[in-house]
Amino acid sequence: MYIYYSSSNSSVKDKFKCKVRACKVGHFHINNFHIFTLLAQLFNFVFSYYNMIRQIPLLLLALLVFASCESDQTEPIPDVSHINPDYQVHRLEQLVNQKSIDELTAEHPAFADVFFKHVLPVIRQKDYQSALDTILDNPQFQLLVDTTLQVHSDFENTLKELDSGFKFLQYYLPEVDVPDIYTFVSGFEYQRFLSADSSQNNLIGIGLDMFLGSSFPYGSVAPDNPAFSNYLTRRFNKEHLPKKVIELLIDDHLPTAEKNQMLDQMVRNGKKLYLLDKILPMTSDTVIMEYSAEQWDWVQANELELWAFLLKENLFYETSSNKTKKYLSPSPNSPGMPPAAPGRTGNYMGWQIVKSYMKRNPEASIADLVNLTDAQLLLQKSRYKPRK
Repeated sequence: MYIYYSSSNSSVKDKFKCKVRACKVGHFHINNFHIFTLLAQLFNFVFSYYNMIRQIPLLLLALLVFASCESDQTEPIPDVSHINPDYQVHRLEQLVNQKSIDELTAEHPAFADVFFKHVLPVIRQKDYQSALDTILDNPQFQLLVDTTLQVHSDFENTLKELDSGFKFLQYYLPEVDVPDIYTFVSGFEYQRFLSADSSQNNLIGIGLDMFLGSSFPYGSVAPDNPAFSNYLTRRFNKEHLPKKVIELLIDDHLPTAEKNQMLDQMVRNGKKLYLLDKILPMTSDTVIMEYSAEQWDWVQANELELWAFLLKENLFYETSSNKTKKYLSPSPNSPGMPPAAPGRTGNYMGWQIVKSYMKRNPEASIADLVNLTDAQLLLQKSRYKPRK
């Protein structure tokens, strides 16, 4: 069994054998949570949420119209209505309070192995059920569960987006196994993970407490933890959840880059963004790229300048992660560029290169794109020219 995981204690995605290595995450840091401040903010958040919920239908309509208008789709969206993905959804944030560890392990062995070893790591304790009950009975944890259930009370809308994404996933990447979905509350430790059982069937875990919305006071959870910086937590919302799930599956499917040069990482990440845009055709480009509207406008308006900067700084063939990481990984900015430049500008450029490659090579299939791991060759065949 393996896991890809994304946690608030990790700055990179790790792949590891569960039976060999465990990650020290999952415990509920009550002593570090500034309890009284957080409780007050939680109550204010819940109250504000209920006042806002009445406006959701109009807001949702506006978002859908905005997303459809903003999308950069130039090809017709294929009909996937005949595709019926085979998967199940399990709401563990509810079941974990209703069933014992032994019962959950018997019913969901692959998920329970991950959840009780790494997310709420109690299984190694002699009386593991009592250890779990202690966490679940904690008032702060109970409040977090209640808040999560309230925010995600309309989870059916999210599931509809996921189901649509899985249909397109099977259309474009039929070889990818559609996973069972498990939702849970992690105590602000895990946002998502991809694992596989002994038969190599995929499952994805989603920590719904890491998708409570940008107005939730994440900054009070652990003020000194950079994982809760504003530029990251603004994406901790329901709108980004389907993208985060599909992204795990694409990332797992794409071959690793041939080289450790920035160009190779840019192109691989560009493939990921291109596939996300295909699989989630009605999702806003700002969600796909995880940019604000202002950041998206900036990179589009400065594409030529971005390209010139990367050339001038000889970054395409740079292998030092210290020099390239802010152009490829989440970051509030891109070093050397104007303050308005967001992070991950290298990924944006990689996306444009991949789009140009697919446009100029219409005979290339999605499978051809996935399997072309020579980034230099892809760049040459793309004949990419930045927009002026």
